[in-house]
Amino acid sequence: MELNIKITEHPNKTAEKEFNQLMGIDKEKSKLLSSLTHLLDDKLIKEWLKTHHGNNLPIFEHLNSGTPLVVLEGDVGCGKTALAQSIGTILSNNLGKKIKVFETPSNIRGGGLVGEISNRITEAFDQTKRNLKKDELGMLIIDEADDIATSREQNQAHHEDRAGLNVLIKQLDLIKRDDKKLAVILITNRVGVLDPAVRRRCSLQLRFNRPTGSSLKDVLTYILSDVAPSEKEIDELVKYLAKGEVLYSFSDLIHRVAKEAIHTSIENDVPFTIQSFKSALERIEPSPQMS
Repeated sequence: MELNIKITEHPNKTAEKEFNQLMGIDKEKSKLLSSLTHLLDDKLIKEWLKTHHGNNLPIFEHLNSGTPLVVLEGDVGCGKTALAQSIGTILSNNLGKKIKVFETPSNIRGGGLVGEISNRITEAFDQTKRNLKKDELGMLIIDEADDIATSREQNQAHHEDRAGLNVLIKQLDLIKRDDKKLAVILITNRVGVLDPAVRRRCSLQLRFNRPTGSSLKDVLTYILSDVAPSEKEIDELVKYLAKGEVLYSFSDLIHRVAKEAIHTSIENDVPFTIQSFKSALERIEPSPQMS
């Protein structure tokens, strides 16, 4: 059974552009980049260990033998998937090595046949490792990971789901044994339903929130960059948006509000302005927030 695994090689200009266009998540970018650097290239860690501890730090062996797993969690439209898909190029440039990024299909669960989830998870890891040479660096992205990593304690957890989860945990543990330079990124909007055994294996669990404060200011400044609003106007817009009961996501502001404002400006043959953006805000409500 061959899964339709998407493979992207980094560095590439498209990914670099997408990474640079992700506004308001600089801290998340930095944390993910640092974590992936340490998971995929231990040269920096070994140099630090030799310099400061003479290669004699017992706890290091426990840290170095951990699972190369990262979980990106948070609300819809906050940049988790876009960052995972594009960070490979920045990481590649920093390490001076090419990186292959693998993405599982959205239907990773399959059609519900007996044993299908387990087989598809196994095939996803096997296919990734087959396409990754011993000296190559790789990242495997599994979006909507709660589909296959739901806690065994969930009341609705079916036998097939529990079996699939067990296979996922086994495959994560096999990465180190197979001596593959492969990091796995699980992406979820519902981190609370992930099985504790998966969460315990995380090297990094990174939360993404809807933009507020300086992050929101960065996003608005990017959207309105050609309009040249004053800093006071941006600050007033930040305060206005902060009053809402439900905050706007990054995707809401860029792909819904800004797009609506630009389309309206085109229809009326007028320039895109901060006022047209405000008018679009009044027409478009934020997307529902995940509980």
